[in-house]
Amino acid sequence: MIQAHNLSLIFQDGQLKLPVLQGIHLHIERGEWLALTGSNGCGKSSLIRTFNGLLMPSAGSLTAAGLDMRSPVNRKTVKERIQLVFQNPESQTIGSTPAEDIAFGLENRGIPQAEMQDRIEVLLEKVGLAQKAGDDVATLSGGERQRLAVASCLALDAEMIIFDEVTSMLDPIGRREIFSLARELWKQGTTVVWVTQRMEELSESPRIAVMEEGQLIYDGDPRTLFYTSTLPDKLGWDLPPVLGIGHLLQAQGWAIERLPLTENDLEGIL
Repeated sequence: MIQAHNLSLIFQDGQLKLPVLQGIHLHIERGEWLALTGSNGCGKSSLIRTFNGLLMPSAGSLTAAGLDMRSPVNRKTVKERIQLVFQNPESQTIGSTPAEDIAFGLENRGIPQAEMQDRIEVLLEKVGLAQKAGDDVATLSGGERQRLAVASCLALDAEMIIFDEVTSMLDPIGRREIFSLARELWKQGTTVVWVTQRMEELSESPRIAVMEEGQLIYDGDPRTLFYTSTLPDKLGWDLPPVLGIGHLLQAQGWAIERLPLTENDLEGIL
């Protein structure tokens, strides 16, 4: 789905060249879930914007959805296949109601009016907004607006959805709802890139990529990251209680494959 080789991005500020991404090598397979993390300013938002052509790399090669991103024609196609859901979904909302918002995307794809209503109902049902179809978008909660943004991506038949720190402005219930929705879409075959700094979301991700100062410094599974790597200490991460208990169990000699990542894992152990 994504193949980046020696990817670099440099911003020009007058005579000053500012390196944003440096030598990124990253492959994301179709149907995979990748969690991308790193401190503010590490380059993760710039990286995901190269995936669908919002930013163009300064060097290296990038193939997205099987298409070479150096081609302007390919970039237009990729922008439909790879969709982003941003931290603040207001910038992605066009219609005054959820139904109108989704209809806009369907109209752009040339979907006949006769089919449109059925598709709108299916999409709203899929994201849990069937009862909100005719409501004023301004009355939706933050989590509901995020789910509407996801429905709009699905209306374009997105093959990959990139969630850019979408839970950072939500309450715990909203965070769990949008995370669960993304997980369900992934189980149904959608490729997901989940950008987050929340440890509990990382611990539920099968693959984690960590960025620092424009470079990819880790790419692997969560147990290796949290139980054998020195990165969490080096980066000053505040680990959730479940992982703290796991480190106590590790000190007592528990096998790493049994160490907990989630509360469900802990229940299984205790």
